[in-house]
Amino acid sequence: MKVAMRKMLTNTHGPLSKPQITVAAGEVFEVHTELCSGEWLLAPTDRWTQDKMYGCNPSVVVSVDSAEPGDILKVHILAVEPDALGYTGFTNHTNPLACLIKNIDWGLNERTVEIRDGFIHWDEQRKIPVIPMVGTLGTAPKSETLSNAKGGLHGGNMDVQEVRAGSIVYLPVAVPGALLHVGDCHAIQGDGEINCSGGIECRATVRLKVEILKGQKTLSCVRIEDDNYIMTVACQRSTEESFYEAAAGMLEWMTECFGFSDKEGYLLMGLLMEARATQFVNPTRTYICKMPKKYLK
Repeated sequence: MKVAMRKMLTNTHGPLSKPQITVAAGEVFEVHTELCSGEWLLAPTDRWTQDKMYGCNPSVVVSVDSAEPGDILKVHILAVEPDALGYTGFTNHTNPLACLIKNIDWGLNERTVEIRDGFIHWDEQRKIPVIPMVGTLGTAPKSETLSNAKGGLHGGNMDVQEVRAGSIVYLPVAVPGALLHVGDCHAIQGDGEINCSGGIECRATVRLKVEILKGQKTLSCVRIEDDNYIMTVACQRSTEESFYEAAAGMLEWMTECFGFSDKEGYLLMGLLMEARATQFVNPTRTYICKMPKKYLK
């Protein structure tokens, strides 16, 4: 199995990103991701401070053989295994949202935790089950270079909890090889990502497989599916814009692939759609819309 290690990292999604490995469609491979803020966390006694930030969400890049512009990359997330250490934390400067929620001097508000036996060991009383996810997963845009802080049609820094083992993510291909960027894994994350430094930020081993879909209609937003749901994700500057785009993408998927008319699909969404803002702190806000598959058959 090919393995992309946590080296040759990039803080941007762009057509000039350098891939560490090239994989074929259908090939299982692994990516070892770096911490969102760099390589500083090495021991349980290490503590995050603002000066330890190294870029933003350093990502590993993987090229996909035979992927061409106009294709769709179907990314199977087979496993996300968090490392033994993680952290969360912020200051007033790094997380203005905290002061909007409660306007106090937060100072340095952080915690380093151990991750073992399937749990985050928060303190002596609290053990939180891990729900590992990939915060940053995207392909390279055609011509522009985007910060790894941003999400968009290319995927990128979506911070969606459903980007986890058992899910399939559909991303557009805009450059030869697709240039799949992977990074910013979390052992768990709450909705809104209000700590700014995620839920529990951690390194991880991510096992993936990709397929190439050719001759498909261009995606209007990122699509995700698992055994129970189809999901659409949008990342715009405001939560309102993100919700409108994700909901429109859901209606489009239902009419294109499940035989609904616009009118019936919209009514059904009004009854059954689940939607939430998974992230409220990045330059682009993330909204996910979900429809249960059992009502789409």
